[in-house]
Parts: sequence; C-alpha cells; structure tokens
Amino acid sequence: MPSKKIPLILFSTLLTLSLALAGIFLNAREPVMKNGGTLSPADAAAGTTLVGWEQTAPNQWSFAFTPDPELETLVLCMNYQGRLLEGGTETEQKGLYHLRCTGDPVHLILQCETIPVIWVSTPAQSAANEELRQLFQLLAIACFGMTFVFVLALFYYKHQRELGYFLFYLAVMLVWSVLIYRFPAEDGELFRLLSMLCFSFMLLAAIWLSSALLGLPLAAPQGRVGATVLAISFGLLSLSPVPFIRVGTLIAGMLYCQLFLLRAYWKELEGASQLLLGCAVTTGLRVWVVLPSLRLPFFLESLDFYILRCSRIYDLPFALGCMIFVCRRFAQQFDRTEQLARELDRRVAQRTQALAEQVEARESMMLNIFHDLRSPLFAVSNGLDTLTTAPDLLPDLLPALRERMGFLRRLTEDLFLAAKLEQKQVMLNEDQVMLNEQTALVCGACQAEANKKGVTLRADTTQPLLVWGDAVRLQQVVQNLVTNAIYYTPAGGQVEVICRAGEGAALVSVRDTGCGIPPEEQAAVFQRYFRTTNGRKHESTGLGLTIAQELAHLHQGEILLESEVGKGSCFTLRLPLLELDEEADE
Repeated sequence: MPSKKIPLILFSTLLTLSLALAGIFLNAREPVMKNGGTLSPADAAAGTTLVGWEQTAPNQWSFAFTPDPELETLVLCMNYQGRLLEGGTETEQKGLYHLRCTGDPVHLILQCETIPVIWVSTPAQSAANEELRQLFQLLAIACFGMTFVFVLALFYYKHQRELGYFLFYLAVMLVWSVLIYRFPAEDGELFRLLSMLCFSFMLLAAIWLSSALLGLPLAAPQGRVGATVLAISFGLLSLSPVPFIRVGTLIAGMLYCQLFLLRAYWKELEGASQLLLGCAVTTGLRVWVVLPSLRLPFFLESLDFYILRCSRIYDLPFALGCMIFVCRRFAQQFDRTEQLARELDRRVAQRTQALAEQVEARESMMLNIFHDLRSPLFAVSNGLDTLTTAPDLLPDLLPALRERMGFLRRLTEDLFLAAKLEQKQVMLNEDQVMLNEQTALVCGACQAEANKKGVTLRADTTQPLLVWGDAVRLQQVVQNLVTNAIYYTPAGGQVEVICRAGEGAALVSVRDTGCGIPPEEQAAVFQRYFRTTNGRKHESTGLGLTIAQELAHLHQGEILLESEVGKGSCFTLRLPLLELDEEADE
C-alpha cells in the first residue's frame, strides 16, 4: 500500500473513534441524580439526569428525590416513550411536566415500557433548552433546504444520476428534520416507525450517494439483485423491536458506508478523501444518537445530548463533504471547458494565421507566375513584331522563340501538377519499381543538358533498390533533383548521383558543387518559387523542388537536404526499401 494513503486512512478511523469516545466521555460528565438523592440549585440549572428508577409494576416506574429549599418550581423533560402518572402537572407541550416544590420529597410515578430517561431542570433553563433545540433544528433545516435548492438547480441544468441520488438524500434529511421540529414530543407508534424509517433511508441514501458520486459499484453478491436484497434486509432489521438488533444494524450500515469510502480512497478515486472525512465525522456523531436506545450503564443520555440528537445537525458534515465534492467536480469541468476554449482559440488563431500565410503565399505565387509569364511572352511578342517587318530574320529568331515557348510549356505543366498535388488529386499507378534503374534513365536523359552547360554528370546506379511506387512520378522526382543541381552548378562543376541502401531505406543522393544554400534559407527550400539569394538567376520554374517533395511524401518518403555555402548541396531522396529475396519468392 502506498505510504501516502496511510495517514488519511488512520486519521479518518481515529477521527470516528475519537468523536464517539469523546461523546461518551462528555456525556458521563453531565450531572446525574440517583433515586432518593437531593437536587441542588446548580444541578437543576444545568439539567440533571434521573437515574436508578425502580419498577413497581409492569410498565410502571417510580423515583423519589428531595429538592433544595431554594427551588420552588422544577420542570421534568422526558422523551416520547413515557407518561408521568403522579408527581407533576403536564404542560401544553408534550414531554414537559411542572413540579411545585414544597420542601418535602418528590415522588414520581411514570408509565413506560423500558427504563425511563428523564431530566429535571429549572423553568428558565428548560425554556433556554427549548430555544436552543429549536435553533439547532432550524439551522439544520436551513442548511439542508439551501443545499437541496442548490443541488436541484444543478440537476435542472445538468441532469446527472449522482445529483438525483444527492437530492434523494437531502430530501430524506429535510423531511426528517421538519418532522422532528414540528412534532418534538410525538409518542404515536406511526410517528416512531416513520422516524426509524427516516434513519434507515438516510443511511441507505448515504451509501447509494457515495457509490453514485464516485462511480464505484457496491460490493454485493449477484449484482443489483443482491444489493436490493441487502437493502431490504437492512431496512427490516433496522426496524426491529429488539434494541440490540436495531442499533447493531444501524451501526453496521454506518460502518459499511465508511468502509466503502475507504475502499474508494484505496483505489485512488478522485474526490474520495472529501467524502471520507465528512463521513468519518458524521459516523462518530451518529454513534451518540444510537447509543441511548441500548440503555447502557456507561451512556445514560444527558439533556444536552438529547438536544443535539433532536437537532439532526450531526448529518451536516457528510452533506457538506458531498457538496464540496459536487462543487469540485463542476469546477473541474468548468476548468476543462475553459482549457478547451483556450485550445480552440489557439487553434483558430493558428488556422487563421495559416490561412493568412496561405493567402499571402498564393498572392506571392501569382506575382511570380505573372513575372515568369511576362518575360517569355514579351520576348515572343517582340520576335513576332520583328518578323512582321523583317521576315528574313526568322532563322535567327526561331531558336530563341522555341526556347521561350519551351519554358512556358514547362511552367504551365509544373503549375498544373502543383495545383493537383495541393488538391490531393494526383493518382499513383503503383507497382514494384527498381529505383536505381529509373535513376539511370533520368541521368541519361539529363546528360545532354549537363554537357550543354559544361557540367560533369556522374551516376552510380549499380546498387539494386526495389521500392513500391509510380515509376513515372519517381522519375519526375529524380529528374527535378538532377536538373536543379545542374542549374545551380557553374560551368566546370560536377553533379554526382549515387544510389545506395541504408537503415531499411532506398537512398538516391544528388550532390552538386554549386553555390550552396545559406542555413537561414534551407528551411524554405521546398516552398514554391524559392530561389536562393546565393547565386545567379537561372531558367528554372521555381516549382521543381516543391513538386519533388510532395511526390516523395505520396510515396511515404521524403527529401533531405545538406548544404554548405561555397561547397554545394546534396539532396537525398529516401523511400521505404523492399526486400529483394521476399519479392522474388512471391
């Protein structure tokens, strides 16, 4: 188990035990008065628990004490499980009885099925306790009510299953708190059954809510059927008339919820720690609520703890933890939405910039096209004007006119191919191709152009290079590389073409001894109409390298560049290499 999990697991467990033991300890320090004792003014002002009741008949109990002479009037407060038969006068509010002290011992006779739990206090303290109880109850109702409205608003705008479970849990708590506030001392069997049902549903709703929030299914045999059977069994046992069975079932339900959250934290589910801490506090406080039903000798419920039990504020820590969990999840979703929005804005800005650059590149390309078209068209137009006045000059003008028309033809063909490549409209007629043989054919065709310029063209195509592609387009790639090298190599220079294999790739390197390309310009070599500033102008269209790189990409390859100013450049076509032996077997 990762060491970072141990502190929180120990802390949550110790927190539950500490709260439960602290309640038992603090309750034991509250004032008590045994049967036959004397009630002092200080104990009466603090609210004293009467202990040591004697059973005088079936369902009948008696208690006697002597009040201090300073005490004139006392108030008895009891839970809804008993009724005073003798010793006091019942007030308008159920569960409260007035006692007039005459200095003589007071004898109380009470009708109750189990050992009574009764507290005696002064009228002023009784009124203050009543106000405090109502204040706590209203506080709990307000907290659960506001939380319910908030979650309902979230559920209205965002229908999520876990929010529905949260609403169910809050509805149970809200109805239960309102019932206790509206009927504080109701002793009907129906009300008692409804109160116990609320406690059971509250525990079940807390378990279901934890499972829904964390997205972790409940561990139950046979899936949903088993979970349903366990829920029904829990509800029935929690309504048992036997106190130990009822209390044991409720404590088991509380511990199951905490163990479930410990399991979720063990699995490192996001937000499990928040629910675990809230559940740990609530579980520790709930122990104070269920212990009085057992009538244990070490926990006779005091008046202060009775007020706290009636207020239902002990469930607020778990509800607060769930609320923090929900708010955190929505905040994270909002953060992710903001991140997506920022990412979308960034991509839109990038796309807008790319479109602007593309428009600018198109405008620049059009200007270059107009410039390249204007020069040969101007030469052809001048030649035709000259022939109009001097037809005898046709033999002298014809070579120049043919050269200009040839440039126009190459330019239009390159523009057409570049446009098709940009629109992804070039279809390849693919098959097995010996790249070295195609390179040899290209070098043979370019030999005349090299001789015309005074450039030595050497080719080493003996290395067999079997690739998959379109033979015509591969010839075009190599031809563009070779002619580009010839254009940029001065007379007396050398262009060397070498076919070789390396690292599973077919490589065709075209090295020249031209002017070279500066490092700052090498990144733009394959852009349209790129011409290096380090060298004289030539008659290329400016599209050859762009077309060659696009065709190489269509063949799952690429063209690499190595260049040094003053020493020349080396363009290398790299394509996936096929195995000769395997192809021969096929």
